[in-house]
Amino acid sequence: MKIDYTIREKCVINGSELEILSSKLFPLFCGCVDTPQEEDLICEQEFAISKEGVIQLTKLIPLDLLYANGHDAGSVGALWEEHHTEFAKFILSKEVKNVLEIGGGHGKLSQNCLATKKIRWTIVEPNPTHRYDNVVYVDNFFSKELFQNEKFDTVVHSHTFEHIYNPHHFLQEVSSVLVEGGGGQNVVLFTQYAKVA
Repeated sequence: MKIDYTIREKCVINGSELEILSSKLFPLFCGCVDTPQEEDLICEQEFAISKEGVIQLTKLIPLDLLYANGHDAGSVGALWEEHHTEFAKFILSKEVKNVLEIGGGHGKLSQNCLATKKIRWTIVEPNPTHRYDNVVYVDNFFSKELFQNEKFDTVVHSHTFEHIYNPHHFLQEVSSVLVEGGGGQNVVLFTQYAKVA
């Protein structure tokens, strides 16, 4: 199968020129799979660097192909459990009433929060791996068009930003689904810096 890559020609952060660092072929679904090796989709992983030092991929795999089998980074060990618990505590330390979680396939963050406080919680995820009755699910990739008739006071995502192909566009769309005056106050990107914000 020929992969129809989206080609990134300029730095996704600042639009500067890119220099190719390396290029390597790899199986798209490397890991534990139940298909024969000869059915692997082989992709080209090409890394480039901008003059500012931002390393990024230049050949982007179509999202519907990349996430065809889902992506569940639920909990693997105590460190991940602690991460979900602490992130939930941080979210609940704010006045949240209507939360949109982007990429919450496993639902652990929602359940950690909803066990403590009654909140309207929506997860937008193309392939949710668990479904809970106390969560509204939108089975899709995030876009503002999905939420034209709804606004949220809080938008969260955990280990999602590194999957975003166009971060500027993504952040503009995220800000458009916040309630008027939200101003990004409750958009949590890097929780380790939350106390500084």
